[in-house]
Amino acid sequence: MARRPHPKRLLVEGRREQFVIPHLIDGNGIPWGQRESPIVEIEEFNGVQNLLAAGAIEATFKSSGVTTVGVLVDADDDLDARWQAVRGRVISLFPNVPRQWPGTALIESNSGGQKLGVWIMPDNSTSGMIESFLQYLAPTSSEDLLDYARQVCVDVSARGAPFKDAHRAKAEIYTWLAWQDEPGRPLELAVKERILDPSSAQAASFVQWFRDLFEV
Repeated sequence: MARRPHPKRLLVEGRREQFVIPHLIDGNGIPWGQRESPIVEIEEFNGVQNLLAAGAIEATFKSSGVTTVGVLVDADDDLDARWQAVRGRVISLFPNVPRQWPGTALIESNSGGQKLGVWIMPDNSTSGMIESFLQYLAPTSSEDLLDYARQVCVDVSARGAPFKDAHRAKAEIYTWLAWQDEPGRPLELAVKERILDPSSAQAASFVQWFRDLFEV
């Protein structure tokens, strides 16, 4: 028997978010559930260009039985441009979404009873990505080490390391993870094992947005 479509969906750019978010939510006392019956179904799009392609978000809202859709995207280097791209995909379904990004996570309802939520990583107000957000979850006791990892990335960039400046947050968090016990844990396991603390105060706003949007 085919599984009934989940009424609550979270649309994400890629597999990092798909694997990290359940551990982040579980780590805040909200049981995610089994793979066959999660509290929210995460759909990953293998890149923001696919998530924001014409018709992608709209098709999710038009799927049978869907009541709530969250959209999770990285700001990268232009938060306002990212919001305009998202807004262009949802304005026909949610005509009251603001023209300018409000600087805080968004939750809107429409006349059909559906809900839309938007979170722009890392914090709805600055440039960056999910790896920037995850740096907020580093323990206070490790702040000096994280600062040093950032400086190391500056130094190796000057020595010709080929990573793009847009990916600097990735280089920084993976450098820091390389110095942990056990070195080099994947991001999702770092959250699950509390190398990165999912219940950190810096994660609270995201968790509250998730609770309010999906009513969990």
